[in-house]
Amino acid sequence: MNQAELYQWQGQIRHEFKDLGYWQALNLGLYSYGMVLAKHCAPSRVREKLQGIAKMESIQRRLERWLANARIDWQSCCRAWAGWVLRCWQGEKLFLLVDETKLGQHMNVMVVGLAYRGGCIPLAFWCYAPDAWPDSQVGLISQLLSWIAPSIPAGCVPIVQADRGLATSPRLIQAVTALGWQYLFRVQNNTHCRDVNDTDQPLSKLLLVPSQEVHMSGQVFKKVGWLSMDIHVLWGRVYKEPWCLVSNCPELNGWEYATRYWQEASFRDLKSDGWQWQQSHIFTPAHANLLVLAMSLAYAWTLTLGVLAFDDPTLYQLVGKGQRCQYSLFRLGLRFTKPSSPPARILPVHFLISRRVPCHALKPAPRPKVSVREAMRERGGGEGFHNTL
Repeated sequence: MNQAELYQWQGQIRHEFKDLGYWQALNLGLYSYGMVLAKHCAPSRVREKLQGIAKMESIQRRLERWLANARIDWQSCCRAWAGWVLRCWQGEKLFLLVDETKLGQHMNVMVVGLAYRGGCIPLAFWCYAPDAWPDSQVGLISQLLSWIAPSIPAGCVPIVQADRGLATSPRLIQAVTALGWQYLFRVQNNTHCRDVNDTDQPLSKLLLVPSQEVHMSGQVFKKVGWLSMDIHVLWGRVYKEPWCLVSNCPELNGWEYATRYWQEASFRDLKSDGWQWQQSHIFTPAHANLLVLAMSLAYAWTLTLGVLAFDDPTLYQLVGKGQRCQYSLFRLGLRFTKPSSPPARILPVHFLISRRVPCHALKPAPRPKVSVREAMRERGGGEGFHNTL
């Protein structure tokens, strides 16, 4: 563990999460930083990579108390987190991906994330027991989108994507449209449409063989009086069935829907490929919401490291192999933290989106040494983390 990295990461979190108390923000930084090193999200595993901060038993209790802290408003944290991410975002089209993931029979999680270079950064989320939905499906998604809405850059119109399990819903389309946003939704193949000739037929009947595509304007959802929208039916040569897509964005041709797979990849990164979420045994929704917050920060920082390595040949030489990268950006970022990395290296502890910054510009400024006693006196004492910024 490199304490300079930890202090810098905690400093950024304190600056961005202004509704968190001092120790709450520091422990969020401690948890997310330790998660990257441990490649695991369970407090008992994270503690093993944070030796030097305190005794391991003390660190574990600190992380467990943070997860159980009812005074932390995770909804407010989602708003602050979305603001931080979207202030850094640069690009032409902002895709928000919506999907639900499950932890076996224990818990479901609805997630809205930002599509980013093969991954998806969770921005807003809600954990709940499978038999205890906090709202209707559309109502829940609408709440999550409303947390993100104030942080959308001026002049930018997001494009929301969802799979057919969620998106075959005229109410969801109306909710996204009411925000002034655009959508690209996959709907069920048996969803009926009506063309300019008033021909009523299932979308799947527009294509009969693979390697074809249909693009047209039409109407969908007869039960609510037919909604006008663009229709794209795409059948890739290697797929068993077509994509039946609807959108209100005339600039899209439908193939942009492939971006939605990035969210599936991000769920694997949070689980078996990264933080081993499925092994956390944290199934209380209130605790799980804070765990997902810490995992999201750890995931975004790891993506940043992967992006910097991919874009900067100097960094890529340290963690990559060959001329062509064989890893996802997430896996590339994780390679920075392997013990085989140069022992004197200091990781760039910055959160960046779509920026090309040379590694020499990201070296942290030297931090003056402060004793624990002096730091506690300066901050007025308190429980928990005993090394301060």
